[in-house]
Amino acid sequence: MEVAPRYNPRPMSGQHQRLPLEVDPIRLATREEHLQGTIPLKQMKRLINALSSKEGEVYIDVEFSVDINRVVILAGEIKTETKLICQRCMKEMDLPIALDFQLAFVRSEAEMERLPEGYEATLIDNTTMMLSDIIEDEILLALPPIPKHLDDSCSSDAITEAWNSQQTPEPNTESVERENPFDILASLKTDK
Repeated sequence: MEVAPRYNPRPMSGQHQRLPLEVDPIRLATREEHLQGTIPLKQMKRLINALSSKEGEVYIDVEFSVDINRVVILAGEIKTETKLICQRCMKEMDLPIALDFQLAFVRSEAEMERLPEGYEATLIDNTTMMLSDIIEDEILLALPPIPKHLDDSCSSDAITEAWNSQQTPEPNTESVERENPFDILASLKTDK
């Protein structure tokens, strides 16, 4: 079994440590590990499906610990810049995300029910988890269900243009001669 490298809790300014792909939350919590670094957005497949660009990275600063109730905790902050399509004007928009989060790791639903109020439970199936999956879940929860610019950021021209591009033009009824379905009956009547 490979042992995860020891992490420097306070990297030098401007430098980020290399983050592990997989983490063992229980082991890292008993050692009170602090992780700080970046994860490329393109590693988060579910997230980039919701975004208009996969360029960029997610900055994380997290700490694993065990609280007084013996609950394994992951707490910290996530920062990233995402690009989404505004559903009002259909133009690309920037959405900065900066969130603080706190997760409690549990092994069963019974443990989940015993958690003190205020904990966001995460069920552990194995001893290790993908760090990017944990971070990706938090970002996905922070995305708006219907992304849109602030009211004053969407121009009415852009909204009208987007609306018109989705509409099919009505045929000009003046230039189209419509056939009367009863003309056939009238012709039968006159043939007699």
